[in-house]
Amino acid sequence: MRINPLALAVYAVLAFIFATFDGLAGPLSDLIALGVPILVLTSILHLFLSNHWFRFHQNFSSDHPRKGQTVEYALSFSNESVVPLAQGVCVFSNPGPLDSFSSSVAIPSGGLQSGEYRAEIRCSYRGTYIVGLSSYRFTDVLGILTLETRIEPRVFYVYPELVQLDSSVERLARSSGADRPGSSALDEDPSIFEYLAPLRAGIPSTRIAWKRWAATGTPSRIVSGKSRSTALRVFLDLWQGPRNTLEKLASEDMAVSAAFSVLQYLSQSRIPAELVLGNREQGIRIDNPEDFTRVFDLSTNIIFMETEFPDRAFGNSTSTLLITTRPLVGSVGGAELDLFTAFEEALPANRAPHLLACPGPIAAERERATVEALLELQKACGTKQLAALADPAQGIEDIRHALCVPS
Repeated sequence: MRINPLALAVYAVLAFIFATFDGLAGPLSDLIALGVPILVLTSILHLFLSNHWFRFHQNFSSDHPRKGQTVEYALSFSNESVVPLAQGVCVFSNPGPLDSFSSSVAIPSGGLQSGEYRAEIRCSYRGTYIVGLSSYRFTDVLGILTLETRIEPRVFYVYPELVQLDSSVERLARSSGADRPGSSALDEDPSIFEYLAPLRAGIPSTRIAWKRWAATGTPSRIVSGKSRSTALRVFLDLWQGPRNTLEKLASEDMAVSAAFSVLQYLSQSRIPAELVLGNREQGIRIDNPEDFTRVFDLSTNIIFMETEFPDRAFGNSTSTLLITTRPLVGSVGGAELDLFTAFEEALPANRAPHLLACPGPIAAERERATVEALLELQKACGTKQLAALADPAQGIEDIRHALCVPS
């Protein structure tokens, strides 16, 4: 509820002036003296009744939109009384990076009148979309009081697109057990003690706890634990890039889709992985599809707002895939190094990560030439790290082509 101080002051002065007529001309002067207060009270009463008579209904064509999908939105409203409503408007929330709604729509005021407003919600990019009616408000005829009713908008979580990758991605991974044919990094590791179990017929065991058997007289076997060393660190560089541009949104969505597509494949193959978001100290472990599902829920709220150089992607003993949207040549955001220079220094020492560049569509051709120069540098150093580019203009399938790791 909001009060207009100027309108209130005007009618208060008028009420005071007309009150001076009280008793000057009999009943007529009494009516004049009470005219302004009665008018104000009637206007405010009509305001509250208008709020009571107003009805609305929202409809969305989908409750779980996918990236790239358009949701049809319809708002129907009506006046259930024969008495016209006070002046009113419907106010909408911002539906995301591409505005689909008008900022407000006037409510028809006629008696028993109804109306409808339609719009399209374009879920063109990954993220959280807060859409629909956020409030409606009525202002009384005299403009003194505004009554606003808040409505909780609908929240859509639009997840990044995922692409199914093939087994060539496994060549990016390196871990104890992960590079053995026919095994994974979750195989039993004899060096890891898990617990002792009774030795029973029909259950093969290569490790018998002889000392336990001798001490207790109970045949026992040693059950080994499983190796869970990380096979691949997926380092998602959260460089903020140019603000509020479609180029930025396209490149960021491509990078997030690439990161989670790789993690999805590794989790399905039971290959331990770790997701590192920018320069955070702690990564997120992903060992199985259940872990991936839990982490994938975070993908709508990953925000690219860092300016630091991704130095933690270099020099790690674990195989690392650096996925970045930043230019490969030229320092940005106050960083002392650019990526190409960092690779020049790291390749001879075998400290360079795999690289997947995800520039915007406009910058893709320039960055592609830099990636090719980096490949030549790798050949000169005798290394076989991945250096590839995924172009948003080519669609999500370009991630698959970029990650086809040659044997």
